[in-house]
Amino acid sequence: MRLLIVNADDFGLNAAANAGIIECFRAGSVSSTTLMANTPGFAEAVTLAKANPGLGVGLHFNLTWGKPLLGLPAVLTLVDSAGNFRDRGRLGRQALAGRLPQDAVEQELEAQFQRLRSHGLRVTHVDSHQHVHAFSPVFSAVAKLCARERIPMRVPWVASGQAGSLARRARRAVLGAALGTSVRRWRGRVRWNDGLGSVFDLGGAGGHLSIANYREILKNAPPGVFELMVHPVTSAAAMEGYTRVGAVGEAEYRWLRRGELGELARSLGFRIGSYDDLPA
Repeated sequence: MRLLIVNADDFGLNAAANAGIIECFRAGSVSSTTLMANTPGFAEAVTLAKANPGLGVGLHFNLTWGKPLLGLPAVLTLVDSAGNFRDRGRLGRQALAGRLPQDAVEQELEAQFQRLRSHGLRVTHVDSHQHVHAFSPVFSAVAKLCARERIPMRVPWVASGQAGSLARRARRAVLGAALGTSVRRWRGRVRWNDGLGSVFDLGGAGGHLSIANYREILKNAPPGVFELMVHPVTSAAAMEGYTRVGAVGEAEYRWLRRGELGELARSLGFRIGSYDDLPA
């Protein structure tokens, strides 16, 4: 059977994200998560991770929310005048213009990675908040760390098809182009997933999700190891000011906590696991 990694992003963002992820893990619908190192729910997430040892916990590398772990001047190029990370649009423009220093990215990545380790967590893999490691300097920093630590990383593969708004399709095109060179450079040196999908690929995902939505995602999965990216949160209202995907996250939580994903996956030839199960 093919390996399906069901990874919940944004662990540690706040209590609503933490509770949603853990409840869906206990329901058998989430097998892996990625933890943010500089967020209000970090300490609670660490406690929950240790209380649920079957849950794989990776690093959700963050360059677009809150403040960095490192102080100035190490990350001066990554923050605004208030010392906060810039939003993804500004970070992307900085990267595409060749003005995103990889050394600053690497230093902040190392600080976030080591914070998880210093709290007694074994980091299973690395991905990034809002897929910022699709940009070449960030991809290289993540791949370099993963190669050193001999752990996998997520590649944020662009889903095929034309679902979604014009703006979303344009972002996909930019994302796909940016990934091409990075993937070729690091292929064979770092382990990663072969495909990635989420309800966002369906277009129009909102307040209600059903088994049909997840069946469509899995039936269209490319060959190899596939990651289903999810964002379960117990309350959309609690995510205001944290993320713009709160409504989708609550809809995912309401369906995933029912525990039906495992049987669906098996019926389609998948076994659910984590990045620990990625072939060597």
